[in-house]
Amino acid sequence: MRHLPPRSSAAPPRPSSWRRTASRLAGAGLLLASLNPALASAPHSERGGLQTTALADQPSSTAAVLDPLRSLAITDFQTLSLFSLQEVMNQLTQQGTSPDFTSEQLFRQLWDTQNPAPGQPDLPHGAHCSDNGGTLNGAPYTCRPNEGAEAILGPESVMARYNPIGLFNRFDLAPPDGANCGEYRIVFARGFGSNKRNLVIFEAVVPNPRPDLGLEGCRPIAQTWASLSTLTDPVARGALVKSFFMDATGPGQPPVIHINHLGNNALRAGQIRTNQFIQGPGASFPWLLREFKLRQQCLPGGSCPLRFVPVTVKANPRGDFFDVRNTSPLAVGFRAHFITQVASLAVNDINRFNYEVPDLYNAAQSNSEGMLDSDNYLHQFLLAPPNNPFAQAITTELQRIGSTLRPEHIVARAQSLSCAGCHNLSSNTDLGGPVSFFPDLRSAFTHNTELPADGFPPEDPHFTLSNLVQATFLPFRQQLLGAFLDTPALGVLQHHLDSRIRTVVAGQPFTAEVTVSNTGTTLWSPGNATRGVSLDGVQDLTLSPGETLLLGQRKTFTLTLTAPMAPGSKTYRWRMQRDGVPFGDELRVTVFVRIPAFGAELVAQSPVPDTLANGEAFQFSVRMRNRGTQTWSPQQPVELVSQHPTENLIWGVARIPLQPSQVVAPGEEATFTFTAVAPFLTGSYPFEWRLAQGTSMFGPSTTPRTVTVTPPLTCDSCTWGLDCPQTCPPPIE
Repeated sequence: MRHLPPRSSAAPPRPSSWRRTASRLAGAGLLLASLNPALASAPHSERGGLQTTALADQPSSTAAVLDPLRSLAITDFQTLSLFSLQEVMNQLTQQGTSPDFTSEQLFRQLWDTQNPAPGQPDLPHGAHCSDNGGTLNGAPYTCRPNEGAEAILGPESVMARYNPIGLFNRFDLAPPDGANCGEYRIVFARGFGSNKRNLVIFEAVVPNPRPDLGLEGCRPIAQTWASLSTLTDPVARGALVKSFFMDATGPGQPPVIHINHLGNNALRAGQIRTNQFIQGPGASFPWLLREFKLRQQCLPGGSCPLRFVPVTVKANPRGDFFDVRNTSPLAVGFRAHFITQVASLAVNDINRFNYEVPDLYNAAQSNSEGMLDSDNYLHQFLLAPPNNPFAQAITTELQRIGSTLRPEHIVARAQSLSCAGCHNLSSNTDLGGPVSFFPDLRSAFTHNTELPADGFPPEDPHFTLSNLVQATFLPFRQQLLGAFLDTPALGVLQHHLDSRIRTVVAGQPFTAEVTVSNTGTTLWSPGNATRGVSLDGVQDLTLSPGETLLLGQRKTFTLTLTAPMAPGSKTYRWRMQRDGVPFGDELRVTVFVRIPAFGAELVAQSPVPDTLANGEAFQFSVRMRNRGTQTWSPQQPVELVSQHPTENLIWGVARIPLQPSQVVAPGEEATFTFTAVAPFLTGSYPFEWRLAQGTSMFGPSTTPRTVTVTPPLTCDSCTWGLDCPQTCPPPIE
């Protein structure tokens, strides 16, 4: 395994005073305004994937042999020389439906979004920064004429100014249910060392080719990236990486670089992000991060041109929402939602704390130089007066979950998850607890720069990765990828929540529970016939319709079993199966069967009519076997007792005793016979009986029946020769 190049061990500078400011915000609870925005969508760009699964805590032997600079972040010049922006844009343009719109035009149209309308004359039907009064999602969207100049048609190709500097495997962003297989990224950069720096990142979300398998459907992709670590031939390695991004992987499986993976899909998954810093004459423009989707937008007349469409920056709420003095309904609603995310932000792991931001709160851009700008959440938060109700609500929630963090730590963590925070603003910020200070980002504003990295031999140059990526993010992603590959496709673990063996009564029903976890990467669902099949002919362990069980999730199956008549230990066994293929160890529930003093077994019973007339009688008999240790006798009287309710007189009698002087020893049988008389009120009535010794019921009930009682037939309503009373005269011919 190769190791990352050495990094500086110098301690980061002390944080500035406003970052060290002790909390002046404490107190009690807050009754937030009742605003209930639809939280239909909380899209993420960097988190919300495998770090939320059991893989994050799983040691991995495979991770130890992975090379992060081959299997996670490829920055070597030789591999990157196989890629060009021209080829990427050509492929995307060919996938659109406008053959007369060239790849050069499409790339220029991306930058024409930074110009006010009408923009360049040969780039119609595109968005512009002046749309909606210079806003997007209700937030400011400023025009950037320097980047907008990239849209101007000139003698040379604009795309030729950009070169690839990084390829990234973000399998860690695959959601726990395997709805997709994560993101795969290509970074292109323009002009390091000049005032024309500009970066474009294509971040393709690859659909799961086998969504019915959950995460397991993504295993071939994970294996492809892992194989790069042991593939020593750089030419073969480069060819495999190039094919992964640019070629179809199978029938019906488009290449990674495809418009449908960059936002042109029903879920709007995938994006293109920019990190903009082109300078020019006059005023200086700050580093600005923005996000786009590739979309085919249909026009009147039927054409659907492919265009870059500006969208919000994800997990980037508007910073002024953190200022309690902003009392707009949207700001109040955001702060109410933020309280629900405190527990996720309080997780003490820099790779795992997270929060969801519904898109209605997201900003249109993120300024990574705005130390006192609205994109600095902590600055906005601390502008409010002491003891403000927002800070009090955060404090109350921290106390509820038992966290020692302070409100400003929670806001600082939210800031570090924003584009501006991660790229600059959060450097050296105190995040509280064991996480401590956010690392000082030495390659300010970018995590993948155009400069050659130190520590590599001249014959194998690499572009530079930030210290944060190298020391913090890549090791965690390496562990996740290794843990996934170590995990079997199918697995189950039974949890024995109580080591004591339960005692049950022979012949009696009892409730049993089987608690298991899915320890494989294949999701369980009724749709793929995952079930626990009984090896003893009793009830199977089945999932409810629509229910799924993902890797690491736990499920308790509850079922009703009937204890056998034989005393002693009894073990019930199941084996998990998927589509008829067994997996995992046997699942077991062991009980101890006790023979009671008074026990019974239903041997037989006579039929019960479905319908009776008022007052109509029928004879009923039931045969029971003595399964207890006590003899039934006049000294130990046993009776058949009506049920629902107990000892009811619906059928004219409540208790039927044994025959006089009858003695029934253990193992012997007794028959109870009586005449039941239907009630005189019409309706539906239960017919069920059970043995009792005194007031204590025992043994099984007779087979439950419901009898409908109807008015008696009259000579006028009956059919002669079939159901007429005997007193009816024959019909007159």
